[in-house]
Amino acid sequence: MRDRIFFPLAFLLAAGMVYLAIAPGLGRLPTGPVTGDGSNYNRITVEDTYLNKIIAGGDAVSRLENGPDGKRQLYIEADAGVLNPDPELGPHFRLAGDMEVQYSGFRIRCTVRARPADDKGAMQMALNYSAGRVGESGWKEFDLVPGFNDYSFEFNVPVAEGELGVDYFAIRPVVPEKTRALIVQSVTFERLERWKN
Repeated sequence: MRDRIFFPLAFLLAAGMVYLAIAPGLGRLPTGPVTGDGSNYNRITVEDTYLNKIIAGGDAVSRLENGPDGKRQLYIEADAGVLNPDPELGPHFRLAGDMEVQYSGFRIRCTVRARPADDKGAMQMALNYSAGRVGESGWKEFDLVPGFNDYSFEFNVPVAEGELGVDYFAIRPVVPEKTRALIVQSVTFERLERWKN
């Protein structure tokens, strides 16, 4: 075979193999634990398609929706009486081991930008940072108002003991009756000062 035919064919074959290798991942939404970038843990924001990393847990419903700005936003819905009080048994983000190490012994600020859903809108939202067996923030409830607003609380993350466990950040609508839903635009974790060595 002549070079002018062989090399273009070889190139097309190689390009086709590369495309077939990456094609299954094209358009896939991110999943798995929330992780940092490996160098800066002072501020980590989960937004847009990365909100897909939420785990619905229990009988809650969670899904990504298109927002008016073109970015994705997270819809969370639950019925009255179906959510377990444990943070990891309802809608939550699992935080990767790198975040657990970086936040251990630090005060952090957790901020959720949220609003009531248009239909069955929640009047309140509950948040909880759990460091597993070493402690949690407890449920922090916030009154929601129309339009997106930031809701924050600070928490002294306990020092990790023994092998790495799993940290969770839970978000749920407060559901006094029937069904309630909320929309989350972003979740931000800020590492503040060290509170314990």
